[in-house]
Amino acid sequence: MRLFRFGCVGAMACGVAVVSAFVLPGAAARAAAGAADSAGGFEWVDRAGEGTADLMYDGKPVLRYMYAFDRSTPQRTTETFKVFHHVFGPGTEDLITNGPGGLYPHHRGLFVGWWRTRFEGGEIDSWHCIKGAHQRHVRFVEKGGDAHSGFMTAEIAWNDGKDQPVIDEVRTVRVTNVGKPGGLPAWQIDWSTRLESRRGKIVLEGDRQHAGFQFRAAQSVAESKSATFIRPKGFPQQPQAFEVDDKKDPDKFTNLGWEAMSYSINGKPYTVTYFEDPSLPKPSRYSERPYGRFGAYFKTTLTPETPLNMHYRLIVTAGAPPDRDAIQAEYDRFAAEVSRQPLASR
Repeated sequence: MRLFRFGCVGAMACGVAVVSAFVLPGAAARAAAGAADSAGGFEWVDRAGEGTADLMYDGKPVLRYMYAFDRSTPQRTTETFKVFHHVFGPGTEDLITNGPGGLYPHHRGLFVGWWRTRFEGGEIDSWHCIKGAHQRHVRFVEKGGDAHSGFMTAEIAWNDGKDQPVIDEVRTVRVTNVGKPGGLPAWQIDWSTRLESRRGKIVLEGDRQHAGFQFRAAQSVAESKSATFIRPKGFPQQPQAFEVDDKKDPDKFTNLGWEAMSYSINGKPYTVTYFEDPSLPKPSRYSERPYGRFGAYFKTTLTPETPLNMHYRLIVTAGAPPDRDAIQAEYDRFAAEVSRQPLASR
């Protein structure tokens, strides 16, 4: 057993914990150590003609925002009907998320949608993006980076098959390097969004397999069905995916708060840890699949007066997976941090 010092989250003081092999480090401790300043820092490379923007750290890719919209051919229409973020392995050029193609090609990187997006007089499927429904990048509100973090905010239109607006989205993603000084980087990805109705009352629903904010691993994981999982105490502890049938057990496997998925790309192991803001609507139904998709879904209602604010944090690490108790401690700090923030700013 070895002692590791946890990193601080926000203004919280650091604590010391005993773990077996690995601790999720915190952003403030990483910055205090000066390790981020010793590297090249974060910067964006925007290829507007291709509809991609790469966040780089020390010359290597971190995220790729996929924002092209092209209806010139059926293939390009399918490839560009939703915006999403690809993720790269920390310190490598391994693309660890899925894009168009492969098993369930509408599962793409970091993505969000609801199978049933219902409003008076109509409905769209913002998960599969069928019948012409799509999520379309409108503009960048801001995009920047420094030695400590890289960030972007974009306006995104959720439109129906006639290109008429249903939901206006403002999505913000911020990445901080929280790796240990002198070691590989680790990505803390704070993903938040604000959804505003353009069609009066809108009901967002579906099921845990076809709605919510979710992460999809690269196609090679689907081919091997090799994803394994770590969950909080009180939930199933087998490493294999715990698959729930919503029709038989709709209230099973809910309100976890966090979980983690591990898998290998090009022979290198990675772990993605998923934290959910505890103030989001309940029940929050979690889903995981051996092919490498996981995340959470809830049902809720939007009106023009009551937009939906969502906040999640993902931590992406390379090497051995983190210890469950270390993840729990880091999640507890995350939950305390977001509880001090005004809901609209999350």
